[in-house]
Amino acid sequence: MHKRARRLVTVLAWCAASTALAAGASEPTLYVKARNTRLMASASPTAEVLTILQPGQKVIWKGADSKNKQWHHVVVDGKEGLVFQSNLAKQPPSMELVAKDGTRTSDNRGLISSGAAIRGLADGATQYGREKGKQVPSFSDSVDQIKELEKLARTITPEELAAHVDKAHLFPVVGPQADASPGDKR
Repeated sequence: MHKRARRLVTVLAWCAASTALAAGASEPTLYVKARNTRLMASASPTAEVLTILQPGQKVIWKGADSKNKQWHHVVVDGKEGLVFQSNLAKQPPSMELVAKDGTRTSDNRGLISSGAAIRGLADGATQYGREKGKQVPSFSDSVDQIKELEKLARTITPEELAAHVDKAHLFPVVGPQADASPGDKR
């Protein structure tokens, strides 16, 4: 199933690019849709990080990598590199949030500070896991484990998380990020 979905995304990307080219656009513009998307020097998750991209940033699409179609060549701010396909979209991402009561906001500071942005399982996913767990016990166990991790995550403050990330020399994905890679002093 995953191979079919990847092929569909690749075909849709090619169709979008073809449509843009047919409409007269010399180089199709795509948008970054995931926070802290890495522009990589090569088609490898361990390659050098050239820069960090944020949702809504425009990139010029140069095509899929010939050896690994999941990676796409793009140019942004004069830098050319590769981005994983699932981080790109034809349309700019919606930057607004919808609350349970239906109200909308583009200010996500409250969501980020609440920890809701990292919630692991929505109610529908939990229900699915429980139902599937009746047939495959590991599903139910996994739901329970994720729920316990969610409880633990709510007890960790942003300051504690930032301290751990710094101490463990991890890539900081919480809060504003200006550096391209950990320890990079450019």
